[in-house]
Amino acid sequence: MTGDTKDLEKEVKALRAEIAAFGESPYLKSSIKNLVYEAVIDRTEVERNELGKRINEKHGTMYEIKEQARRMAILLGLDADNIRLLVTEAVQNILEHGSGRWVQVRLDARNEGENPALVCAFKHEIPDSEKYTLQDAEANALKGDVTSEFFDFESPRGRGEFIMKQLTDERRIINGVEINRDGKKVHYFKRILINYRNPEGVRDQLSFQEIKDQIDRLGYQDVVCCFLIQHSFDKPDLFTVACSRDREKQVVQVMTHHSCSLVEQEAYFSNVFATFAPERPLTSAELQIVFDEVKSIVYGD
Repeated sequence: MTGDTKDLEKEVKALRAEIAAFGESPYLKSSIKNLVYEAVIDRTEVERNELGKRINEKHGTMYEIKEQARRMAILLGLDADNIRLLVTEAVQNILEHGSGRWVQVRLDARNEGENPALVCAFKHEIPDSEKYTLQDAEANALKGDVTSEFFDFESPRGRGEFIMKQLTDERRIINGVEINRDGKKVHYFKRILINYRNPEGVRDQLSFQEIKDQIDRLGYQDVVCCFLIQHSFDKPDLFTVACSRDREKQVVQVMTHHSCSLVEQEAYFSNVFATFAPERPLTSAELQIVFDEVKSIVYGD
């Protein structure tokens, strides 16, 4: 056995020991209550140097992110291989099919409370005229499901969406507006994938921090209209409309007309978050009608 081979074996053993120690530690799983990893990726650099090229996987941009996700999964007692695959599909999707230069990846290990969870968020720019909803994600997932009548054997599109659906306990999608790193106001799409230690246990509560950050970044003259849909087990169960306070009563009237009851209100500067619960299931077409009517009120059309 050559000296180089012996050195390589020692390196591999040391790496395996490091991985094992992280997973077997009697301290980390109880002492670390929150762990956040965030990366901003220059998508143009990845396109130029990595996509479609023959490179060492361990030198690639995705490898760094996948390994962080695997370590966080171990910390929370989740299936590390599934989480690594889930994050791989999500990052690959936005790098290959996203728009704009910047991609943001945030992994948030929430290791406190009744049901610890890993919240993975992936955000990138989209053209002004486009949006992507959970209904769109569901339709694309069917194209990747071999048991579905919509499965397309000739095309790989939808496979990633199907894998993400199968490996995630809860999915959310946000379409918003922000000022990007180049100082431009852009529309963005954000995918949020959540995995729980107990998939049947208590779910993560919908937070408005994303929209509050968005409001903080926009100018005083910008009109805010956000329509958030919270899904549990793939079924819409809460709708939140963010709008200026002077339009709140009209929004409530529209939502009530469409069989949605007001359950909570939260003020934020000159805006308000009004949350509604549907009294009956609403179809995708009905949701689009509701959204169009709410948007018409907020923008004064």
